[in-house]
Amino acid sequence: MLEKGFILTSNYFDRSDGIEIVLEGVSTSGPFRIVLNQEKAVFFVEEKSQANSNLAIEKKSLPLKNANGESMCGLYFKNFQTAQEARDKIESEGHRTYEADIRPHERFLMERFIFGCIEFEGTYDQNLGLRSYVNPNIRKSFYKASKFKVLSFDIETGVDGTVYSVGLHAYNTDGSGKEFKNVIMRSDEDRIAHDNLQYVSSEKQLLISFLEQFNEIDPDFIIGWNVVGFDLKFLDKRYQEFSIPFNLGRGNKAFQFDDRKGIGSFARIPGRVVIDGPPAMRSSFYQFENFKLETVAQEILGVGKDIASDGGKVEEIERRFREDKEALAHYNLLDCTLVSEIYQKTGLIDLFVKRSIISGLQIDRVGMSSAAFDHVYLPLFHRAGRVAPNTRDLNREFSSGGGHVVTPEAGLFKNVIVLDFKSLYPSIIRTFNIDPLSLIEAKNDPLSNPSGVDFSNSKHLLPEKIGELLELRAKAKEAGDKHLSQAIKILMNSFYGVMGSSRCRFYHSDLPHAITSIGQWVIKTSIQFFENRDIKVIYGDTDSVFVELKDTESSKVDEIAEKLAQEVTDYLSTLIKTDYSARSHLFMEYEKSYQKFFIPKARGTDEGAKKRYVGFNRDKEGDHLDFVGMEYVRSDWTKLAKNFQYELMRKVFTGEDYQQWIAGFCKEVEDGKYDDQLVYKKRISKKLEEYTKNIPPHIRAARLIDHKGPYRLKQVQYVMTRQGPIPIQNEIKDIDYQHYIEKQVGPLADSILLTFGENFDSLREGSQLNLFDF
Repeated sequence: MLEKGFILTSNYFDRSDGIEIVLEGVSTSGPFRIVLNQEKAVFFVEEKSQANSNLAIEKKSLPLKNANGESMCGLYFKNFQTAQEARDKIESEGHRTYEADIRPHERFLMERFIFGCIEFEGTYDQNLGLRSYVNPNIRKSFYKASKFKVLSFDIETGVDGTVYSVGLHAYNTDGSGKEFKNVIMRSDEDRIAHDNLQYVSSEKQLLISFLEQFNEIDPDFIIGWNVVGFDLKFLDKRYQEFSIPFNLGRGNKAFQFDDRKGIGSFARIPGRVVIDGPPAMRSSFYQFENFKLETVAQEILGVGKDIASDGGKVEEIERRFREDKEALAHYNLLDCTLVSEIYQKTGLIDLFVKRSIISGLQIDRVGMSSAAFDHVYLPLFHRAGRVAPNTRDLNREFSSGGGHVVTPEAGLFKNVIVLDFKSLYPSIIRTFNIDPLSLIEAKNDPLSNPSGVDFSNSKHLLPEKIGELLELRAKAKEAGDKHLSQAIKILMNSFYGVMGSSRCRFYHSDLPHAITSIGQWVIKTSIQFFENRDIKVIYGDTDSVFVELKDTESSKVDEIAEKLAQEVTDYLSTLIKTDYSARSHLFMEYEKSYQKFFIPKARGTDEGAKKRYVGFNRDKEGDHLDFVGMEYVRSDWTKLAKNFQYELMRKVFTGEDYQQWIAGFCKEVEDGKYDDQLVYKKRISKKLEEYTKNIPPHIRAARLIDHKGPYRLKQVQYVMTRQGPIPIQNEIKDIDYQHYIEKQVGPLADSILLTFGENFDSLREGSQLNLFDF
């Protein structure tokens, strides 16, 4: 019977009779495991090199060439370890190898153009409740994977380093409404179980019960908040302590924990995928004041946790475990359901599935842009008759210059429109045929461009692929599939960065240089277009141009902006066709407009600051301020500073008296009106004892906390007092108000006032300066 499914995990294993590739996932009939045995490892060498290939089981001449046009042959090996040993031996003899760093299961999938979904057909053996296929017929599929089982779980731990309880919440992504809720709680006393609450007599029994319920749920996805770095890591140690196999993988396979210093923690579970909340949301471009569960839940769901994460959390958990276990169970289960609801509301799992389908990588690797580029590009490169180098063999002698940023004019402006180029770098790649193959083939039929680096007019791969992705994205938008649209955008926008990355086997300095140089030319040419028509450009940044319209045009901003965007598009199209004989794919769009717009001065100069501005609009719903690059949107400033900056900018835009207000605001700070806005929040990147010299304030505050628990502090919140920084867990008194006025309010005031020839000190002292005449 033909099965259609989605691959959750993939791996390879060196066996005595060859390489075994294992694909695990979910099909229309449920979970599956596919075993492909007696596979071979392969890499390439120059045919003329006479490289010693005695470890290979086969050597074959192939219709492939390297970038220099040398003919290649393939060396095939019984397993990957032998292939790596052969690579090292051949290279030690002075010969070069190609693509020796591609793992067998990754090559298997990419060369068959398999992108997440597969079709397979064959017989299977029922093995530990899992449908296991050996060497079935397998091919790519366009199966729409959408039905998965999800488990959100969370543990509560004690200061003694043990597990108090585990909460579980499981649901299906098919919208059926089926769910499972339970808390497994330790208790030394005989207690009657309640709804969703099960008591066990020991920590060991708790761990056993968790595994039993986990396997009964049999989730495809495991979710949680810091579930990898804390919950799974903590449980892994406890299971080891009790000598209980922590087998979370399908088919009773072992869980593997990988903790890489400076990179992060990773969980590998065969047949299942772990998606951890904070890193998943960061990689999906969500932005919050911080990524605590309380903060994210409040913003997305409008509800929060049962116990605040600020001071006293540990003590309250200890109290509930001793005195009110039902209340602790409620807190534990609520954390699980909050995570589930966040994932459901945002569609995170659907987004990650779509990213897997678009990039070809399994979900735990979708953030690896270079690997995604390999999966998309390398099979096409082979079919064009080329092989690629090993990643480590590249010469990275150059870094690209980045996008063009115009030095802005500081000040206050009216009727500002923002015009930007839709997918600028992908459009440049399409317009001028920029890709690795095209660079190699350029000498045969060059297509020139503003960068001075030629590319082939006829032989290229990436422009066509981007065209396909753009067409697919248009269909996704039309169908209302925002996650597929976002997945395509993420992949396309990564192409430029990948080709300029030291981790990409296709890196060549001419590729990122050409893209950024042409991008700079596009922005400069667009600015020149406006200036030739006496239209004032106040700022330009990478792919955007900020234009100030005349007062007489304020009543028809949208109409004029749309017209200008189309005129620039047409102008560039004609220019590119005339000067470079190329078809332009550049398209300028009207993004937004501001009734008023402010650019502060750069520190110590009279020039405007780059990448820092505030836009203002007023409608029937009120005033709307859009901050970019300002302290208001940064997490390292207090709420006092952020609220001050917001209100000062609002008054500047609306023409209200801000001079008197500043003096009054400072007086209110000294009177204690804003004591609830004075908290600093800082991350702690090392153990407290590792800070030995120039101890920063947040570390001094952290050392005053009576910390309890089996894990180290990762963040501290504190207030500055006359005695120094004091953590919020301690009693706060004798606040140093002058510190906040001088270090928080004053600098933000001057960042705005200096643009108008004013300064904070003079206004605070009561000097009456004229209002800015706007």
